[in-house]
Amino acid sequence: MNFSKDSNKKKEKEYKSNKKRTKNKIGLVFLRIIFIALLILLFAGVGAGVGIFSGIIKSTPPIDVNQITPEGYATIIYDDNTTEIARLSGAEANREWVDIEDIPDNLEHAFVAMEDERFYEHNGIDIQAIMRAVVVNLQSKSFSEGGSTMTQQLIKNNILTSEKTLVRKIQEQYLSLMLEKELEQKYGKEEAKDIILENYLNTLNLGHGAFGVQAAAKTYFGKDVSELTAAECAVLAAIAPNPTKYDPARNPENNQDRQEIIVEKMFEQGYITNSDYQIAKAEEVYKSIQIITDESEGKNSFNSYYIDAVIEQVIGDLVDLGYSESTATDMIYRHGLEIYTTQDQDIQNTMETAMLNEELFPEEDFWVQLDYRLSIQHENGDVEHTFIPVYKDPDDNKGVTLFKTEEEAYAYIETFKSEKMTETGKIIGESITLTPQPQASMVIMDYRTGEIKALVGGRGEKIGNRTWNRAIDSTRSPGSTFKPLAAYAPALDTAGYTPATIIDDVPFTVEEAYPKPYTPNNWYATSRRDDWYWGLSTVRLGITQSMNILAVKTVYDIGLPTAFDYLQNFGFTTLVEADKGYSLPLGGLTNGVTNFEITAAYGAIANGGVYTEPILYTKVVDQSGNIILENQPETHTVMKDTTAFLLTNMMEDVIKVGTGGRAAFEQISMPISGKTGTAQESKDLWFVGYTPYYVAGIWTGYDREMPILNNNYYHLDLWQAVMEKVHMDKELETQQFSRPSGITTAYICTESGQLATGLCEKDPRGSTARWEYFVAGTEPTEYCTVHVEAQICEDSGLFVREGYCPDDTIENKIFIQRPEDMRLNYEELDEETLAHIVDVQYEIPPSMEGEYCNVHGPGMETEEVLDFDLLDLFRRAEKDKQDKDNDKDNEDDD
Repeated sequence: MNFSKDSNKKKEKEYKSNKKRTKNKIGLVFLRIIFIALLILLFAGVGAGVGIFSGIIKSTPPIDVNQITPEGYATIIYDDNTTEIARLSGAEANREWVDIEDIPDNLEHAFVAMEDERFYEHNGIDIQAIMRAVVVNLQSKSFSEGGSTMTQQLIKNNILTSEKTLVRKIQEQYLSLMLEKELEQKYGKEEAKDIILENYLNTLNLGHGAFGVQAAAKTYFGKDVSELTAAECAVLAAIAPNPTKYDPARNPENNQDRQEIIVEKMFEQGYITNSDYQIAKAEEVYKSIQIITDESEGKNSFNSYYIDAVIEQVIGDLVDLGYSESTATDMIYRHGLEIYTTQDQDIQNTMETAMLNEELFPEEDFWVQLDYRLSIQHENGDVEHTFIPVYKDPDDNKGVTLFKTEEEAYAYIETFKSEKMTETGKIIGESITLTPQPQASMVIMDYRTGEIKALVGGRGEKIGNRTWNRAIDSTRSPGSTFKPLAAYAPALDTAGYTPATIIDDVPFTVEEAYPKPYTPNNWYATSRRDDWYWGLSTVRLGITQSMNILAVKTVYDIGLPTAFDYLQNFGFTTLVEADKGYSLPLGGLTNGVTNFEITAAYGAIANGGVYTEPILYTKVVDQSGNIILENQPETHTVMKDTTAFLLTNMMEDVIKVGTGGRAAFEQISMPISGKTGTAQESKDLWFVGYTPYYVAGIWTGYDREMPILNNNYYHLDLWQAVMEKVHMDKELETQQFSRPSGITTAYICTESGQLATGLCEKDPRGSTARWEYFVAGTEPTEYCTVHVEAQICEDSGLFVREGYCPDDTIENKIFIQRPEDMRLNYEELDEETLAHIVDVQYEIPPSMEGEYCNVHGPGMETEEVLDFDLLDLFRRAEKDKQDKDNDKDNEDDD
């Protein structure tokens, strides 16, 4: 029994053992099956992974070394001393390329120490950095750590995109390996690294629109990148990961935390000595950073009117070379050009300061012009765009666009909005522009070279780039500034006129004028004056006093085609055929002229008759140093140098005794020649004048072409303030205008243009004799025949009857007698007109001609009362002369 029991136990044990072995065999087989399956899956996965990886690599764009060079470079604009005055850049284009040899070692090492410490050893990717990034990302359960080398960042910024995907990351790493391999094979490892670092440092976005380390150095420190200290280099390197978070101007604390780490790493990695490390740590670098805030960043940051003009001229010249306008514009804003302008910063600053000085503009004529636009969305979704109309009332010549103060303008805006708005509507857009009026523009030019030294196209704060430039874009009536150009220049140059040529200032009508007869009037022919016509006058007087009738008569004499041709030779491009009318010398034009062109025209007179095209820049250079535009001004002779001298000398009298007296300098002595101009109803006020150094033109008027009612001479004060300061600041010596050979002088009578006699000196109005300039050979050779002397019997007022009039009644009188071709037709002139011709009272009355005393003589025993009282006429003449002198003091301009 016991055996059987033991036997059963033994069998049971064996059974369990066999069962366990069977299970173990089954488990082993299962494990083998699982292992084999895993191996199969692994190989399949690797195969699939290789396939996927292969697909990613195949979809990767081929590497081109040229692609790593960043695109978009700022164009730098320089003044006439090659000092930077502006930079132009489009989107992501505020970049200025800097070669690696010009980048300080400290800046290179600051980026390497913080961004890629094994940069000089790895072959494009850093395995150690990648493993660290994997660990960090697993711990943080994010993909914030990238482990990218600077080579990878360069690839990402210039070839691939910035999206955070595995595919893009694999492509980035692959291209980095390929790039470094290709560069190393071609240039060697050291130069390959320099090429990558050079492009990387020129690519970076470092905030505030600064791309690349050169732009950043100038943006934050106002200096060239080569001048940065170690501490400043660390500041720029700290910005790179997040330009907003580590902005050294707005977030200096964040930047400083990172900057201190970078400086420490530079020391730890052996890039700077302990001494350099201590200096960098102690440097108060953030005190030298330019402060840029949201409030100040955009304010007054627009380009000047001068820069606007340069841009337009360069674009136009590139278009002339065959570029499209869009390509030319892109070249300026993205191709890193260098534009060398003719601007003198000192002169430009003087002009801009004056234009912002409200004290130089008339307070009594001041208005604010409002441009207001409103967009409203109504409840039904409709959008209404509206604006304040130009005129509130057709009879209101000011209109609602002009207000005396800004407060009045804003009050009207609120009223306007309340009228337009509904309870359910909402404002979705609003634009308010306030512009001071009257406006102004000014141009200063070196007339010998054609270089525009300064230009301002408006007063008040500039509200944008490439806006309306009144110096170049605005065409206005030039008024009497056209008289020397259209009338007297061609008359002196081609028609034998001289400064002493006599033209009779009397009523005049051009019957053949089209479409109807034309009768010019003088600016001084007003209801409050008696001297509507001044009678016999010289060309010099016509220019000095801006006499309209004389200018029209001159053009009538020389012919409209001649006058028009001269104007075109003076460089005016806005003239049209319809301008060939007899109001031409008075500024009667279809389109008007620009300040830019009229300043250059007067420059031709100042330059001895040689017109020099006005230029704003001298050359444009591309990134490779090639000159793509060289701006040599076109020049041509408009008139003889002797003609130019005579005009200059006569226009000096405009300043000395004529309509432009307020332009004379007050603190220094300097000759000035020029001409005033006033358009009809004082809508445009001009003065274009020049010294032996510069020519300057100034215009002022309302943008909406309305009369300046009160002060029509303030532009002369403004011209004087700017030009005198320019000459004083530059310490320019006083010198006279040059006198060419072939000029002579003669002592002439201003009533006849002939040689003066003793009678001329005894004219009842004062001596009419003066020394005058002439081109040799044109001076007069005959003596004055206009002044005559006669004996008058005081009792009769007629010529003395010799032998009969008592000696005590005889008086010697000086009269004028018009030349035969200028005799007045008294039968056609009414008494009122005769009363307004100044010199008629000094002429021998028609009633006296051939008439002798009818009081004394054979058989005459009684005195007869004469109809013409000559003595009374002389007394009235003296009084009129005195009144005229008083009125002249009160007159402002032509």
